[in-house]
Amino acid sequence: MHLKLHLIFLFFFGSFAIYAQKTTGKIFSKNLNQPIEKVAIATNIRTGTISNKLGEFKLDLKNVETITFSFLGYETKTFSVHDLKNLGFTVYLSETVNQLNEIELKIAKISLESLISKTIDSMKKNYISRAVKQNFYVFEKQKMAFQKLALDLKSSSLLNRKNRKLAQNELQSFSNYLKVNSPEFTKEFVGVISSKEILNKKIGKTFKLNKIDTVIGYKKNDIGKGITINNIQDKLQNIILKHLRNDKTYKIKTGLFKVEDSLSFKELSKKNDSIQKDNSYGEFRVTSNKRAAEVKGLFFKNEDEHNFLNGTYYHQKLEKNEIIKGQKMYVVSFKPRKSKSKFSGKVYINPYDFTVKKLIYKYAKGKRGEHVNLKWLLGIKYSENENSTILLYKKNEIGKVYASYFKQTIKNYAYINRPIKFIENSKEKEKVKFNIKVEVIMNEITEVLLNNTTYILKESITTNKKEDFSRRKQYISKETYLASHWKNRKLIDIYLK
Repeated sequence: MHLKLHLIFLFFFGSFAIYAQKTTGKIFSKNLNQPIEKVAIATNIRTGTISNKLGEFKLDLKNVETITFSFLGYETKTFSVHDLKNLGFTVYLSETVNQLNEIELKIAKISLESLISKTIDSMKKNYISRAVKQNFYVFEKQKMAFQKLALDLKSSSLLNRKNRKLAQNELQSFSNYLKVNSPEFTKEFVGVISSKEILNKKIGKTFKLNKIDTVIGYKKNDIGKGITINNIQDKLQNIILKHLRNDKTYKIKTGLFKVEDSLSFKELSKKNDSIQKDNSYGEFRVTSNKRAAEVKGLFFKNEDEHNFLNGTYYHQKLEKNEIIKGQKMYVVSFKPRKSKSKFSGKVYINPYDFTVKKLIYKYAKGKRGEHVNLKWLLGIKYSENENSTILLYKKNEIGKVYASYFKQTIKNYAYINRPIKFIENSKEKEKVKFNIKVEVIMNEITEVLLNNTTYILKESITTNKKEDFSRRKQYISKETYLASHWKNRKLIDIYLK
């Protein structure tokens, strides 16, 4: 009996030892002899974890050959699994005291005026101005959150009781769908783009000429049924039009304004079908996001309120130094000095060559973007309430700087309260009248990643021809997209890590 139990336990624990691959260990500071929390632990097969408050970690060692331990302010160490076993899975990391002291010594005290002057001069000197070829990735996302959506059929001399009830039910169903689903749309583009600076002799300024070499695009349109803030009115019109006579045309008025003079459901259906079948995008349109990143990245060249280092438009302040990727940076904060200056934020400056490493900004307190309030006159109100931007800069192999990552987040508010009339183009001029009241928050995110920047001959980039601006390309299929290496912002996630 004892032998049987012994064999059972031996088999059970033996099997457990074979299949349980997770190993525990501890990490300590060699200088302080204290556990280190949040140490990044990565294996050669790209699995990993972090240590807890006690310096403890658990890791699956199946198929693992080496393990790397890294933490800011400490030397990075890599061990083989064999060596770790010999150490009893207890790791001691040494502080990089000498490196940190060196950084401290190299960051000398500097006046704010001197720092700003040196930074502007350095960026103008070191920012890439030659013709280059770059890999790019663009991510666009729009999401609508409806706060209010009321669609009421007021009166009709055109619809019989049955069709009026059907139309009202469809309006209500459409309203409920939008409020529940919060339509969301994303577009992604990846490819190669070339660019060079061109001097416009008439105005005496240079601008970037961008030329798409290759581009692949994907549009996620299965959420929201293709609904955008721009086509909501069209879809509402369809609900009414399809219950009216097909052999008649109608004039559509919203308030005092005529929208369409001759419209029928039959013609509108043809138009909508052609739009829905068009699964293409303009190639040249993709360059607009890269241009946005470039324009924002060149803020230091501006002589107006878009230059955050310009003392005429902004109050600057020298803040406490901050560390980015193990290197201390000068930090200059800024806030508006004049009413037309709208942003507050920070500029992170490399102390060795005075180039910008990072720029973050958003609307300052009490500031906003475009604003239109015709709520009482036309039933329309629009406001850009939030706008925040992150810019990261990178250097190429010879130390020249360029904007490598750009992210802009915008939050808009829109209000529409409009009566819409359908008037039959006939002697009787019979009417259908309904009211639309919409209150919606629109969130927009744009991200641009530029990397693998290489110099090319400027002669290799030819001026865009007329047909280049109208050239269109098909979005790829969902199957092709899911098999790609860049889907769902993967390239950006890798870059930011």
